[in-house]
Amino acid sequence: MSWWKEKRTYRYLFLAILIGLILYFLYLVRQLFLPFILAIILVYLLNPVVGRMEKRGSPRVAAILILYLGVIIVVTGLFMYGVPRMVNQLETLVESIPVYTDQVEGMVQNIQQSFDNSTIPPGVHQIVDERIRWAELRLMGMVRQVMDLLLALLGNLFNFALAPVLAFYMMKDLEHLKKWAISQVPGEWTTDVLYLAKQIDHVFASFIRGHLTVVLIVGVLTSIAFMLIGLQFATMLGIIAGLAELIPYFGPLIGAIPAVAMALLQSKWLAVKVVIAVFVIQQLEGNIISPKILGHSVGLHPLAIIIALLAGGHLFGIAGMLLAVPLAAIARILVSFAWEKLN
Repeated sequence: MSWWKEKRTYRYLFLAILIGLILYFLYLVRQLFLPFILAIILVYLLNPVVGRMEKRGSPRVAAILILYLGVIIVVTGLFMYGVPRMVNQLETLVESIPVYTDQVEGMVQNIQQSFDNSTIPPGVHQIVDERIRWAELRLMGMVRQVMDLLLALLGNLFNFALAPVLAFYMMKDLEHLKKWAISQVPGEWTTDVLYLAKQIDHVFASFIRGHLTVVLIVGVLTSIAFMLIGLQFATMLGIIAGLAELIPYFGPLIGAIPAVAMALLQSKWLAVKVVIAVFVIQQLEGNIISPKILGHSVGLHPLAIIIALLAGGHLFGIAGMLLAVPLAAIARILVSFAWEKLN
């Protein structure tokens, strides 16, 4: 019998059409992905604790609800302490912006005046002026991006509220979902699919649990250090430094720039203290915190990580840099698996 008359051919064709329709549907509803992504993150963060509580005799649903109650208490406490402090710092920042703007303009004018009084060739002088104006535009663009991000967060409050509900049902029926997914895999593919799923799950677990733990530790340490040395807006700058830890290699530099810039507007000696504090915390993070929590989790060469970060940043900006490492690690797993199968 010819291959186009076999039932298997029509089955594969049907599956291909079905997968195409599903992918097209997912593309149409891509704006709804955020609560599911947040729910998956919550599952990765909370499910290990639920599993331990279940092993000690707690029913799974009760363990999830108890854990949710604990998380609500902690988050409420942080909001009660952190939100007023953040609001006060934002109000102070808004009041201080004109002063800081005058200081920056004065520094720029002094630099331009020094160039005007120097013997720099006109062509080089023009290039420097263009770079200064470019830097000013870039700073204004960064401010607009931050404001757009804050507005986007406010506009996604429903998604943030929906994520815990989705995460509850995912954790409640997680084992059933796993068994159902395995049952849908053809028997001859089961071993390979389970192997790939385990490897990819390890990457996601390491990135979500490990990196977010590092973010929290570095953010808290940095905020405390900035408070102790008397830096204004220490909490906000500490949060920025902590979140920047999600970006390997370049993250510490990205997180330190706002703090150093703010310190320079207060005093040069304070800027030196900020640099020292960031250096000490980064040494702790690089030599103690990350090795203990992350280890060599993603299995990528440092050069591959840097290339992935540069490519992600070039294509998708900060979001691309945040996702570059886990996506590169997953790509490595898939390519290695395909290479082994082809040999």
